Amino acid sequence: MVYEIFMPQLSDSMDEGKLIKWMVKVNDKVKIGDVIAEVESDKAIMEVQCFKNGVVEGLYIKEGESAPVGTVMAGILLDKEISGLSEGLKQEEELEEKTVEVEYSLTKAIASPKARLLAQTLDMNIQALQDIHKLPVPSHEKDIVYYHKKKFFTLRALLLIDEYGLDINEIQVQGKQDSFAVLEYIKNKNISIKRKIPSFQKALIKNLDKSALRAVYHIYDYMDARYFEKYSRYGVTVWLMKIFARAMMDFEGFRSSIKDDFIYTCVNAHISIAMQEDKKLFMPVLKDVNLLDLQSIKDKLREHQRKVQTLSLSLEDMQGSNFGLSNLGMTGIHRFDAMINQDDSSIAAIGASQEGRISLTLSLDHRLINGYEAALFMQRVKEICLEEEFFKEEIKNV
Repeated sequence: MVYEIFMPQLSDSMDEGKLIKWMVKVNDKVKIGDVIAEVESDKAIMEVQCFKNGVVEGLYIKEGESAPVGTVMAGILLDKEISGLSEGLKQEEELEEKTVEVEYSLTKAIASPKARLLAQTLDMNIQALQDIHKLPVPSHEKDIVYYHKKKFFTLRALLLIDEYGLDINEIQVQGKQDSFAVLEYIKNKNISIKRKIPSFQKALIKNLDKSALRAVYHIYDYMDARYFEKYSRYGVTVWLMKIFARAMMDFEGFRSSIKDDFIYTCVNAHISIAMQEDKKLFMPVLKDVNLLDLQSIKDKLREHQRKVQTLSLSLEDMQGSNFGLSNLGMTGIHRFDAMINQDDSSIAAIGASQEGRISLTLSLDHRLINGYEAALFMQRVKEICLEEEFFKEEIKNV
């Protein structure tokens, strides 16, 4: 196996380096810590060390040439490849290499160029710290930064510093600081925490940005709740899914979506349902709801809820809807507006039941559904809610 040595980045502004001098030749034996080259950056001339034992197989840059950061400078054929030792001998060799590391650290620091440059700036003796096992062998820039921070801050304080993205050079340090001191600094400076947006939230934001560009309008009304309460075995959400699916079959606009220059109308009712887990919002889809019985809808909702809780929803689980449902009635909220999901035609926002009525807000894509059609759809939903025979028949079909 060939170990490659790359042109190092000796400073944040360095894009390329100049090879000043090779300290080895092809076929030379090298060991951990050997200086193999001198490289000039935009700020200084630094030594480049080898971090493996082996033989120089090739030198790929000529002295005096410049090369971009990350360019392969040299190849080292590792000792294991040369010797072809058995597994037992390999283990013995690894132990021998570890001994070499410790012995060598007593005479010379083994560290990357950026680590040595930073240590020099901080007046830090890498060799001495490696000898007392305060720094690893070899040491890299992140090791120097972490050791420097540990001198002035406790572990919990460092976690806060990283979480809030603080610059430790701006914190006035008198002795070692604990987390309480850092929190006091954060409060006094009124510093906001900055967190990277997780992937699921990026997808949600993208969807919301897309939805916000639509011509959306709302219709507000109530549904009679008497039969939801009388036939409560399957729960309000299951009945709502069935009622909306029934009404959707009479209005094709609610089973449609716009993509590019075409309107796509589905044969059956596919409904997305808002579910939340640990502040994460998901809209899994139930397909062909108009063909499902109440128990099947209930089972599929449970399965989606399980996948939401275990974060195991597939892409297929989240696609293909043409209508959405968001039920916050269990929270006691009276009324709210919901954002239309992806390419859906509309979404129903369900509030709490009060005095025998359930509040309903329809948000609709005006490109697909005009106000008159939406009013007729709302009227049909209200009619179904008052048809006791509908409830009886659906229970009979289970």
